[in-house]
Amino acid sequence: MCSSGHDQQTAVDVQSGDQNAPLGLESGLDALRSSPEFRGPVESLGDHDPNEHLAVIYEDQEEQFAAVVPFMRQGLERGERCMYVVNERTRDEMAAAMERGGIDVDAALESGALTFHTVQDTYLRTGTFDPDDMLDCYAEAIAEATADYEGLRISAETTWILDEGTSLEQFMEYESRVNDLFYGEDCIALCQYDRTVIPAEILCDIVRTHPHLVYDGAVCHNFYYTPPSEFFGPDRPDREVDRMLGTLHERTTAKVERDETIEALEESNDQLQRFAYIASHDLQEPLRMVSSYLQLLERNYRDDLDADAREYVDFAVGGADRMREMIDGLLAFSRIDTGETALEPVDCEAVVETVVTDHQVQIEESGATVEVGSLPTVRGDRTQLEQLFSNLIGNAIKYRGDEPPHIEIDATERGSEWRLSVADDGIGIDPEYHDQIFDVFNRLHAIGEFPGTGIGLALCRKIATDHGGEIDVDSERGEGATFAVTLPATEPGA
Repeated sequence: MCSSGHDQQTAVDVQSGDQNAPLGLESGLDALRSSPEFRGPVESLGDHDPNEHLAVIYEDQEEQFAAVVPFMRQGLERGERCMYVVNERTRDEMAAAMERGGIDVDAALESGALTFHTVQDTYLRTGTFDPDDMLDCYAEAIAEATADYEGLRISAETTWILDEGTSLEQFMEYESRVNDLFYGEDCIALCQYDRTVIPAEILCDIVRTHPHLVYDGAVCHNFYYTPPSEFFGPDRPDREVDRMLGTLHERTTAKVERDETIEALEESNDQLQRFAYIASHDLQEPLRMVSSYLQLLERNYRDDLDADAREYVDFAVGGADRMREMIDGLLAFSRIDTGETALEPVDCEAVVETVVTDHQVQIEESGATVEVGSLPTVRGDRTQLEQLFSNLIGNAIKYRGDEPPHIEIDATERGSEWRLSVADDGIGIDPEYHDQIFDVFNRLHAIGEFPGTGIGLALCRKIATDHGGEIDVDSERGEGATFAVTLPATEPGA
């Protein structure tokens, strides 16, 4: 194998991932799809023939690390040997990024599961780039890794290709031949290309020789991939014309179909929103009449009724009150038109201050304490954000334990967005139900146990989505709950 400077030892312990799943491109896609660092869309393989060689084209360090770190982390979790070739970044920079991403770099290096290499002991180990020698190097690495590990996972920085003496034509041919080397092997590679350094004409060929690409936060199948037999063949120009025309036709057809589908979905969504609003609005009057007559019956004839009849009236009044609350919640839910909210700078500290004031009676009755950290100004709709925090703070008070509740509200900056959290020490939520609680009318408790309609958290999710963010919960039964909402930060100077 290319020299690594590390003895081969047992792989690090693995705690997650399907250890029986074969190593391949789908594994790499899963690593990005499930990672907190990589937030863009990841196109599934579908009917595409998987090819265990993909490339990330990045424009800054954040984009680079967002793709590379989860890719390497998954390999270590699966018990694979992970081989990293440094070039543009230093070894210390990459190790630090991996540490921030939850990788115990020292343990992985000590076990031999993670190895760092230089360009000089890999691609240029003979002094100049020799495609045959590098393919031999990787073939040896695969054989050595699969003897003791679940497979071999490689990621390499490539700005060295710009060094004088490197034949770019040879490198392009090598990149295509790597696909054949990895085919059928427990091996996967992620090549890295810095768009700010590598010239556009070279990147064009790089795009053409990689069947799968990661760029600008998205993972996609490559329309422009050209198999080696076509890329290097004598009829390349004719093949290129065929491919370009075919791509234009496919993209046009797909765009028309997509636009038609979007139009149909938007119309259906509008109809559903109108139905929800009209139905809930029109239900108000008959419900008001039912409630009024029940109240009259209770007030004027209660003494004439026996115990059973009085209990029946109480049941009916309680049911009418719950239905009114549900209708009010449904109206609030239907009034939020996803994707149409006008966002402007909103001071979250002022929002939370208003909500805490509105909940002052419940806070005093429950003996709750509310600790508010430094909160940012975000891009949002103030009314909707007040609804969101009102639901989260109200739930924190409602679902308290035996002791007076303690609620902490804080925020963490993450790039161009803020993650705002509402944490409590209440009864908590079983992880089994974390997804279900955000569905409309979904309740985890009996009606008499806790008040509510089952709309509040669904409303929170709709508001978060409407703002281009998301909401999630971290909780265990009996250990409190932390609800976190991501919201876009204000633009510079806003």
